Amino acid sequence: MPLLDYVNQTYRVNPNLAKIENPNESDQQEIRIVSTYLWNHPEIIDQYLTVAELSPEHRKIVAEWKHFVKDSFILERHLQKGSVFMPLSNGKLYIVNGIDSSFEEMFAGMPLPILLETTLIPFKDKIICSDIVINRNVTIGRGYIEAFKEIYMTAKKEKAICTSL
Repeated sequence: MPLLDYVNQTYRVNPNLAKIENPNESDQQEIRIVSTYLWNHPEIIDQYLTVAELSPEHRKIVAEWKHFVKDSFILERHLQKGSVFMPLSNGKLYIVNGIDSSFEEMFAGMPLPILLETTLIPFKDKIICSDIVINRNVTIGRGYIEAFKEIYMTAKKEKAICTSL
């Protein structure tokens, strides 16, 4: 939140947001405008690090966010260690964890696969979503479901599923 607030205050991205402090108290769509601006201008992270008062640990975490993946993803399945995200732009697969709750809990009752838009960022030794996850409410046909399953099984067999960025 402090990084997004810095972006909004410095670049005046969204005048509808006076201060970004608590995501639960702000309109998620309004915050997403600022988040989109940040991921379209990742050099802002370095600028923020020059002015932010952060502990060495937090400084390292934020610096690593420059290694993000912004895309549309297929949430293919849930595993004990996270959920499998498949970006539409390349053939990689990622194990992604929620911050407060798992994606299995967030999308409980929804049939998989699900088309999502988000940004993946590193957080310590895991991958998380940096911003609001947008569910695109698209029905995915059986042929695609089988293709996604086959991509997952091949990646699993080849040990090619990314658990960090």
